[in-house]
Amino acid sequence: MCPTNSSRRWLSSAAATVPPYGISEVQRYASRYGSDDMVYMSMGEPDFDTPLHIREAACKAINAGKTHYTLDVGIPELRQAISEKLLKENGVNYPASNIVVVSGSQEGISVLAKALLDPGDEVIMGNPYYPAYFQNVVLQGAKPVLVPLDRSNGYRMTGDAVAKALTPRTKLIVIVSPNNPTGGVQTPDDLQAISEIAETQDLIVVSDEIYEHIVYDGVTHTSISSLRGMKERTIVQNGFSKAYSMTGWRIGYMALPDELISKVEEIHRATVICPPSISQYAALAALKGPQQAVSEMTAEFSRRRNFVVRRLNEIPGVEIEPPKGAFYVFPDFSEYEEDDRKLALDLIREAHVVTVHGSAFGPAGKGHLRISFAASQEKLSEGLDRLEAHLKSIRPPA
Repeated sequence: MCPTNSSRRWLSSAAATVPPYGISEVQRYASRYGSDDMVYMSMGEPDFDTPLHIREAACKAINAGKTHYTLDVGIPELRQAISEKLLKENGVNYPASNIVVVSGSQEGISVLAKALLDPGDEVIMGNPYYPAYFQNVVLQGAKPVLVPLDRSNGYRMTGDAVAKALTPRTKLIVIVSPNNPTGGVQTPDDLQAISEIAETQDLIVVSDEIYEHIVYDGVTHTSISSLRGMKERTIVQNGFSKAYSMTGWRIGYMALPDELISKVEEIHRATVICPPSISQYAALAALKGPQQAVSEMTAEFSRRRNFVVRRLNEIPGVEIEPPKGAFYVFPDFSEYEEDDRKLALDLIREAHVVTVHGSAFGPAGKGHLRISFAASQEKLSEGLDRLEAHLKSIRPPA
């Protein structure tokens, strides 16, 4: 007798319990309604084209026949350029031999989880969190331990909060700064406090710095790896998607301590063989070429941020902390609707506005929406007008 599907377990226990990726959920839901009249304020990517000199470098590489496998860890000239960038911009000396070029930082997250975590290990991360970190921790049978990122202090992960989350099973601390989804940025004092905990407890720190160039109001980005004694226990996660508008190129990198590099290389090799060859030459041009486009994009994001914050502050009952980095705001709409997922789906269906429900980023996101201002001023204005009209339909003004 043939077994029925109900009598067989096809999925691993980890796969069966991994939470859904809420960002994809709203995108799929929006696709039901077409795109002609839809205003997208959900996208985690710049709305600018990749700068011309980067595209030209890719075309040159294609025409030169550089379309084959590369070294699994990346072409030597790109690894060297990344090493030089880290020293010049971040003040930390990771040699080229300690750089692994990956197929987007999302692959890096997966590789690191496989390399570092055993079942039962605990990983301290912020709440709200970037979902890929939570998912990959769960997939390894490890436990995410969430520490609050609170609006009252600019959504920063404090040393006190990290200390309270420690247990004998703690192995790893994840810092995402500037933060997705909140826009919070860690201060040097925050990082110093966390570094002292990591050193005392012999912990590893993953520092996700993908939004490092997108900061506002004179805020500066500091890498925890640059603090005394931290290069030896910090993994820097970064890439080209945000600063250079290269999301579709799927190219990023990790900088690793000596004792981790060889095994991380092996897991990366088993995952993708090598990162895309053409994207590597494009990334090399991004680092070596003019940086004007980066500052111009950030200046435009700053203008949009100010506009979006002002408009949301004009809506009664909406609570918002102006972001200090990245290109998201994370307002609290709970006075209108506590079920943020319902609010997000209602906005798509009834107002043709796409945002992401805050609970997709963890329990602290309840009642919030993540709104991306990586869209034109015209689209943002239209989307916010529709959002406000929808809120008024829920709770008309007194």
